[in-house]
Amino acid sequence: MAKDVTVASGLIGAEATGHSAGPLFMRVTPAVHTVAMLQMDVDRHAGILRAGGGRSRSTSDSHGGSRSRREEIACGQAWSHPWRPLAGPALLERLRVTGRPRPKVDPEFVFRLRCHLDAELATDSAGEGRGDGHGAPGQGSGSGAGAGAGAGPGGGEGSGASGPGDTLSRLSPLVVTKDRLTRVLSCEAHYVAAEFGERTPTPAMACGAIVDVLFRQLVCVGSIGDPMADGLAALSVDDHQRGLLSWIEQLLPRDREGLRAEVERQAEGLQLRWPALESGWLPRTQEAIRAQLAGGSVELSARVDLAIGRPAEDEASVAIVEIKSGARRPGHRADLHFYALVEALRSWAPPFVVATYYTRTGELDVDPVTDELLVEAAGRTLIGARALRRVADGIEPVGSPGTLCGSCAVLPECGPGRERLEGLGGRDTTRGEDR
Repeated sequence: MAKDVTVASGLIGAEATGHSAGPLFMRVTPAVHTVAMLQMDVDRHAGILRAGGGRSRSTSDSHGGSRSRREEIACGQAWSHPWRPLAGPALLERLRVTGRPRPKVDPEFVFRLRCHLDAELATDSAGEGRGDGHGAPGQGSGSGAGAGAGAGPGGGEGSGASGPGDTLSRLSPLVVTKDRLTRVLSCEAHYVAAEFGERTPTPAMACGAIVDVLFRQLVCVGSIGDPMADGLAALSVDDHQRGLLSWIEQLLPRDREGLRAEVERQAEGLQLRWPALESGWLPRTQEAIRAQLAGGSVELSARVDLAIGRPAEDEASVAIVEIKSGARRPGHRADLHFYALVEALRSWAPPFVVATYYTRTGELDVDPVTDELLVEAAGRTLIGARALRRVADGIEPVGSPGTLCGSCAVLPECGPGRERLEGLGGRDTTRGEDR
């Protein structure tokens, strides 16, 4: 039964105007967990180690917090968690069984969603970035290179551009990726600095890049030899990773050994826990997925770490998995939702599930795909595409203070960012971008 397009339009419009588009935080009780789990976080029912070795259950205070936990933190004592990461068949079952029926393939709903995005983006393209109104039809679209890791904005011959607007106006279509969406929605000024400035490598970035290629090797080959050697060899054939490889080679011996130790630890966890995938499930690594909108003036582009499942017929049958070697964050769910939207638009059938697997801890966050999820992802993408187009047209980017301020290159010139830092006592304890 076809969905009413007014529902999709209404929810997208609510998102675009800043109003609530409805709750999407649902509880799921998969067979491999003993308690209900919010998709935003995992309730592990932590116990607390006491000096005598006993374990007590924490209790809530009047503020909803845990008195025992606060006391434990104040004393600097260690926590103990009975939770253990899923492994092998149990991990695979968690991916396959989401606690919800798999969505039916509904091309008409996807078509109407696409039509709404086409109309909104085409209107933006015609009405924005024209200055005195005499610009050429193709002007002001484009957003840099493709979605591959480390890809920069691209130069073009005879560049000499004076700013991001001049550069982006030569590039078509406007390419929207998960990273660009996250950055521009977090802070337009940070997006410009990250997209057109040099991004300094970090140990977290290096570990993430190496673990990514090791995961691909494990899925395709079934084994990992020397994790550091295998990882660097794989990165060496990717031109986009030359700068990162050079940075790794120049690390001090102590720092390089620290990176090696973390890579080996995560690779060991992968080999112990990640299940073997049957060839009949068509596992695909680093699969590029794209969907063009508004007559080709906008392209949604993604590269998924792992896609499993045959093309859908009557019922959604594809699972998408993103690999993260760093810390677990709520914002990672938005990346998954973007993947689900792009896959639905390009194949007319959404994945039945999108998930993030954290190689550092073995955690698996699973999101069943619903129509509501796709509508909210479309609304977020529409807002982000409009912001990207404004930057492409040379409009002054807006600075929005947030968790990216501490690692932002334009912080010295950014009033809102400096105010935020001063409010934190001059020390930003939040993490910026990592893998």
